[in-house]
Amino acid sequence: MSERPLVTMRAEGEAGGVKTNVRVGEHTPFIVDEPERLGGTNMGPNPLEYLLGALSSCTTIMIAYVAQDLNFDYEGVQFVTEGTLDPRGFQGMEGVRTYFESVQMKIVLDTTESDERIAELRKGVEARCPIHNLMHEADVEMKADWTRK
Repeated sequence: MSERPLVTMRAEGEAGGVKTNVRVGEHTPFIVDEPERLGGTNMGPNPLEYLLGALSSCTTIMIAYVAQDLNFDYEGVQFVTEGTLDPRGFQGMEGVRTYFESVQMKIVLDTTESDERIAELRKGVEARCPIHNLMHEADVEMKADWTRK
């Protein structure tokens, strides 16, 4: 039995209050913050907004990879991703989930491929997308509407 080829990723940074400066590798640092009404400075998206962005971008990256594997022809992708949560969880109320209850994605492909081929692409993407699977395993209700432009 061979060893698994594990990869380690790293983020580092510092925080003052709820505003956090994050560095990842050689990339431009980014700010994670909260709106002023929640004690932040509103200098950047909050962690859950970054999670929605991570899900969206992970999905579009997987679309590119799976499309290549399937010889699926498309020109681009547009998306809107929304998450719904009960804020009482992170406010400290016991028994209330602290993360999204549901996430809705609208994915619009610029393609002439058939509905069947879009369904095949979607199946492959959802099976391989790490963020999608992480949220699915956390029992987040995932809804997606895949259409063509």
